[in-house]
Amino acid sequence: MDFPYGKEPRKPGVNVVLATPELVKFELTDTDVSVANALRRIMLAEVPTMAIEIVNIIDNETVLFDEFIAHRMGLLPLSCHYVGDIPPDFGPGRGFQEYKDCNCFDGCAYCTVEFELDVHNEEDKVMTVTHFDMKETRKYERKDWGEEKEVRCLPFKDPLLTEEENAKENGVIIAKLKKDQHLRLVCQARKGLPKYHAKWMPVATALYQFNPLVDLKDEQVNSLTLDEKIEFVESCPRKVFGLDIEDRVEVKDRMGCIFCDECVAKAKVFNKKDMVKIHMDATKFHFTVEAITESGPRSAVDCVRAGLRILDWKFSTFLKDAYGDEITDWLPQKPFESHPTSSHMMR
Repeated sequence: MDFPYGKEPRKPGVNVVLATPELVKFELTDTDVSVANALRRIMLAEVPTMAIEIVNIIDNETVLFDEFIAHRMGLLPLSCHYVGDIPPDFGPGRGFQEYKDCNCFDGCAYCTVEFELDVHNEEDKVMTVTHFDMKETRKYERKDWGEEKEVRCLPFKDPLLTEEENAKENGVIIAKLKKDQHLRLVCQARKGLPKYHAKWMPVATALYQFNPLVDLKDEQVNSLTLDEKIEFVESCPRKVFGLDIEDRVEVKDRMGCIFCDECVAKAKVFNKKDMVKIHMDATKFHFTVEAITESGPRSAVDCVRAGLRILDWKFSTFLKDAYGDEITDWLPQKPFESHPTSSHMMR
């Protein structure tokens, strides 16, 4: 691969192909692999979320150890679309602070959300305890926080199902109780980064692939016999090639190419080493970002936007440290949102 931006400035562009709360696909163009990989690693390691950090078990009569239950609680996904990405997002009316950066002693409304689980099985059958049994204590309630910004356990209940059906279909199992068994605990959720622990991971996957360029010499490939054409087409494990109605070889799924070079090896078997060439376009990248659940912890769109904002803020911080430039503008948290010195474009 060659890197055309070795001696000239990069001007990255983003072309959104698909954008839903669960899945985002976009193209990053006019840049190189260093920027693409930086964005991918930020989405995987530095987009903040909320997760349960402290578990105080008051009564545990289940067959599970306290540590086992505490581990399960920590891995429960929590909705936190307004948690905040960069320092301008923190404070009253805005997002959360990390506990280590907060001035409180043991948690406050700007760094902690408290939940309680108190379940007692009084029936003569096994009870399944799920995340739907978690209740927010409102100990650190924020008056500047709307209902849409509340931190809640995921996934949410399906309004078309009954309580029993929701617990069976959508409930994350915490423990099971026999008759007269009791489980009570209090949890504190705090803000953190995935690089600290996987429980703060905001996405199920965030990956990119190079833009594949398939150069197929029509004259050489179509000079093969029909059996050789079929053998060549079937040599590709991802079915990139196919035959048209006139039995001519054509590229059917270019984006399915994984650069395995099986087709190149097959061409050499036919003594036609120049019949097909596979290249990587080192200036264009196809990203796929998938959310953990339909409702969060953060939507796929939110994670991509947060990744761009954090990358932009890091560039600004570098300029401040290196040259003393004050940070006077940053990317908005939501579309068309503005503040006195906001910038809607990456520098």
